[in-house]
Amino acid sequence: MKNSNHLLRLGCAALLGGTIAAPLVAQAEEDAYKSFPMIYGREAKSSEDLTLIMGLEMQPTYTLYDRSGMAPGTEDRSEFSFQRLRWYIKGSVTEDVDYLMVTEWARNAATNSSAGGARAFRARATFRDLGGITNVAAGTIIVPFGHAFYAPAGSAPWVNYTRMTSTLYGCGSISCEPDQAEVIANIWKTGVMAFDQISFGADSSLTYTAGFYNSSGTRFQDDGDQKDFNGSLEFHKGPVFAHYGVRLGSQKIDGSERDRERHAVVLRYNNHLKDTWWAWGEYMMGKDEMAAGADDRKASGWELSAGYKISPKYEVVLRHSQFDPNEDADNDKFKETSLALNYNMERGIRLQLQADQVENDSGAVDDKVFTVRVTVPFAKKLM
Repeated sequence: MKNSNHLLRLGCAALLGGTIAAPLVAQAEEDAYKSFPMIYGREAKSSEDLTLIMGLEMQPTYTLYDRSGMAPGTEDRSEFSFQRLRWYIKGSVTEDVDYLMVTEWARNAATNSSAGGARAFRARATFRDLGGITNVAAGTIIVPFGHAFYAPAGSAPWVNYTRMTSTLYGCGSISCEPDQAEVIANIWKTGVMAFDQISFGADSSLTYTAGFYNSSGTRFQDDGDQKDFNGSLEFHKGPVFAHYGVRLGSQKIDGSERDRERHAVVLRYNNHLKDTWWAWGEYMMGKDEMAAGADDRKASGWELSAGYKISPKYEVVLRHSQFDPNEDADNDKFKETSLALNYNMERGIRLQLQADQVENDSGAVDDKVFTVRVTVPFAKKLM
């Protein structure tokens, strides 16, 4: 039965993302690597009994902005803030059903600017191995697109996104203007997603996701008539990780649905969570339908990063990114360079120091951003 279930999963993955080579068969040994959808989508261990894990994650942060650009709103400033103040409960209801409920109280890229109370509430249920074929999550779900956006916030090698990542997936529109040093916060969308990781052996696997979500992002409601489709494929073989993500959707503007399209290609070497050194590259492109009579707006960008663990506790990270927010316009490309030092303490506590330089060709933006952040996680199994 186990082998037949495995073959059913292979067939499902082939329908969702392409043809799988015929010689691949079920393996007795599973891939030790766990992809992001598996980490986020279901619990590590299922249980026939009701289980409850309560957790808290805090990220007190100090940020200094040294700005020299010409654009309005480029004044120097500094602030203390919480990039994350998250309380959650999670566990299994039965061996086949997991749950997660999260409240977020900090100001970050996934929350709004409400004056009081929890700034975001998220919940999902996951049905494990539904029909022996796939996992299905329903509710508010972390949606896979690229990888930089989905590295676990408590272990991400950087403290903020690049402008390319923030704009082409964090923002709804290519024309939005994300602030430099936008806080790491995964994108949660309300909808339903099928996903699974299929092992081909001890060091090889294929992960797929396919889902439909509200087009309005993190909010519970959807103002449009259509639903967004998000899909992804990730192939892992030894130290190599290759990923493709797609978003096809729309937004309702002035009473009409305007199409939006996003693509992401990722290539990673080594696992940043455990290997001594790693290298990481991402390319993204997007297209937005504009008002009647106007050409579609197209944007694209790339980022490269690398990290080296000087010791088990200390890691140095270098990242560079370029982003063109309008391929039909000149003199508007952004360039960003980041240098970070991460200090890993006991029980998942981390101290991160990062310096960012961001500028664009027009000279309207010329910022230096310095960030110091502490991550303090807590989790305890209560039942």
